[in-house]
Amino acid sequence: MQVNFLAEDKINPLHEFVSISTWQSLVAILIFVGLVAGLWYLIRKTKIRFVYRILIGLGVGLVFGIVIQAINSFRYDNTNSSNSMINPVDKDKNPNPIYVLWVQELSIWVDMIKKIFMNAILMLTVPVVFLAIVRTVSKQSANKKSGQAAFITVVILLVNVAVAFLITFFIGMAIKIGNGFTVEGSGTRSGEAVKPIPQIIWDYVPSNFVDTFTKTAIIPVMVIATLIGYAVKKLSKRHAEDMDKVRAGFERWWTICMSMLMVVVKIMPYAVMAMITNAIITRPIGYLAKIGIVIGVAYLCLVVALCWHSLSLFCFGINPAKWWRFAIRPVIQGFTTQSSNATLPLTMETLRDQIKVKEDLVGIAAPLSTSMGLTACAGVQSGIIISFIMSSGVVPFDATNFFMALIVTIIASLGIAGVPGTAAVVTAGVLGGIGYGALYEPVYSIIGALDGLFDMGRTAVNVSGGVQATTIAAKLTGQLETNDLLLVKRRKKDQVVEQSEITPSEPDPEL
Repeated sequence: MQVNFLAEDKINPLHEFVSISTWQSLVAILIFVGLVAGLWYLIRKTKIRFVYRILIGLGVGLVFGIVIQAINSFRYDNTNSSNSMINPVDKDKNPNPIYVLWVQELSIWVDMIKKIFMNAILMLTVPVVFLAIVRTVSKQSANKKSGQAAFITVVILLVNVAVAFLITFFIGMAIKIGNGFTVEGSGTRSGEAVKPIPQIIWDYVPSNFVDTFTKTAIIPVMVIATLIGYAVKKLSKRHAEDMDKVRAGFERWWTICMSMLMVVVKIMPYAVMAMITNAIITRPIGYLAKIGIVIGVAYLCLVVALCWHSLSLFCFGINPAKWWRFAIRPVIQGFTTQSSNATLPLTMETLRDQIKVKEDLVGIAAPLSTSMGLTACAGVQSGIIISFIMSSGVVPFDATNFFMALIVTIIASLGIAGVPGTAAVVTAGVLGGIGYGALYEPVYSIIGALDGLFDMGRTAVNVSGGVQATTIAAKLTGQLETNDLLLVKRRKKDQVVEQSEITPSEPDPEL
């Protein structure tokens, strides 16, 4: 039985404004706040490693969410499986029979922590990426091979996307993941939805300097950062003193932004706890079980994508076992935070300090890998979508649709922000790109039901792909500062020649 503190026929201010209108919601919110405070106290007193803080928050949120579901007897609407306890009405505006007022209010308060964290990450994404690129490109001492290595990194990232799409698509078609689902919408291609490749490319070049920094599109920001960095480097020949001051300013702003980002990252364990809690309580367990086959196939494809990363490392002469000892840290953080951008500082630290990639390359490649060529958010996500609609029969499986989907997926991967929620963007972009934009709402209403849980695995694979591509590019261009990760150690003579080509005036420390 629910007891309202204040009940009116038309409006309840406690519900509309405070989102605490029942004693159940008050108790549930206080318990959640108590769990957050308990986690904070544990972290403060024990000083446990950051990755364990994240995992503890994940576990606490998972248990709390399941308890909330259990208290409500795992409510499930057999007539409309997509109904959840937090929606007063269903998609047809009819009363929702499994709606629970206090669970909805709890979800609003729980979601607040997640929103604060994600808004802060989004706020810092543009300045962090901009400064990471511009400070590296503007350096006079920047390694000439860094640009070549960055290009190779992008190529590898796009290959990752293509391979992930192919793997996921054919696994999805073999298992027929769309069987048993009713997809409402038009299966007729609309030519107006398709963007020509030249337009996609010219849209990456910004037409408004200021407006570019107010949007979430990252590629235009990178273009501006590269142009500014190159201009500063070129002007250094005539205005060396002034350009040194400009570079010093970039470095100081980079330090400030990193300090701000570290403050935001400290609340990550609590945000992770809120994310997983909200993912559990906002969908009925019965519905999650119904579409579990889709997420099961998706996670199988994510594992295969990780195997592809390891295999490609091996093929380029890098020891996957040793590489994973270092790469596992940012991968786990990506899994728990659902954000490649939130993981960027740790990714850069791992590449620079553990894998020993030269800093010039890290400064360019790491930010690039959070915004383009995301193995899972582009390749796996698109493969799931396309195999789902084709195996359900709503879209015919033919060579035209298949190759269009592959090409659109690769192109779309050139500008995807590394933050939660990209699945909706990818779904709309891919379906629209192949001319079936009308299917977006019915498809995403199914695929998106478990997006919070799927996004954890997707982000982990995205981060893995970024570190893998950067490592291989560094190996191919001589940007690795150590032989420790190589399957076949280079001879000292080769290392001396390579070092002399890069910094001829400096003695080889190994001699």
